[in-house]
Formats: sequence, structure tokens, C-alpha cells
Amino acid sequence: MDYFEALKTPPTPQLDHQAHPPIPAPDAKDIGSVISFIKETCDDLYFTSDSDEPVELYQLSGAGLQMLESGADKLTLPNAHDFAEFVAGAVTPHEEGFVAEKRPVSEFFARLCAQQVSEQQKRLAESLEASFQKLPADPGSSAAYYRVGFLPNIEVYVVMLIDGQVLGIKTLSVET
Repeated sequence: MDYFEALKTPPTPQLDHQAHPPIPAPDAKDIGSVISFIKETCDDLYFTSDSDEPVELYQLSGAGLQMLESGADKLTLPNAHDFAEFVAGAVTPHEEGFVAEKRPVSEFFARLCAQQVSEQQKRLAESLEASFQKLPADPGSSAAYYRVGFLPNIEVYVVMLIDGQVLGIKTLSVET
């Protein structure tokens, strides 16, 4: 093939080397399917603040959450302060400057979807958002968006109760 013939040959399409094959929607009745879906979907997602941080699976057994709910007759997601006390560990949420907020889940996903660079990442973020809207949360519980920590590093959790387990995603928001 000479130079001019090479110019006439249509270029081969460049494949996105990080593109995922389509991830099947989880079977809402199978907790393992939901966990696998969240792991695979988050594999290529990043939360952008002053830093690009990975979005990861967050999982907690209902037994861990029951410690917060002593005396309650049903398991529910706690308020921001109680959730902060649980995840902060040795750090006390009572210290000055500690952030403990519970916000609308739609606020998190609007930001996450807008931040993704490639079309594939945008589809993954939108798919994750749709799953949080469609998965059947335990009765009396819906998804919650928590922000916990000291500036500049705020841990971000978007979680829901499914089959007595707290499942969702976790990332870090660096805010200087």
C-alpha cells in the first residue's frame, strides 16, 4: 500500500481502553447481585472536588447499625449526628469544625453525573443513580447522603438499607 492508498483507507475506530461492557442491573432480591453491581459500576467512577477520589462500595451489616438503634423496634438509617459518631471512630463529632450533614441523595448524584469525563463514566454514574432509585429499600427507609469529617477531608456516604444491611458508596470530598 502506498502513501496515497493509506490516506484513503478509513481509520480503524479507537476503542476506549477503560470502557466497561454493559453491567446488568442487579436482581433486587439477591443482595450479592446488588453488591457486585455497585462494585463493578464504581470501578471507573471518581468524585471530583479539590482532588479526584475513587467511588467505592460501602457495606455494613445491620448488626453494626443496631448498636445505634438500641431500643428501636425496627432498623432505620440514623440522623447525621448518629451516623457521624458511628463512622468517625475515635474522632468525636462534638469537636469544633466537625461536619455531620444529611442531604438529599439527588444532590450527590447530580454532582457525580456532571463530573464524569467520558460518556462511559456518565452512563455508569447514571446507572448507579437509577439503581439507588429502583432498589427496594427496607420498609420505612430510603437512601441517605451523609457528609462526615473535618475540613478539608469530608467523607461522603450514599447508603440505603437492603435486607437489613447498609449498602452504598463511599468517597472523599477534599474541600480547601
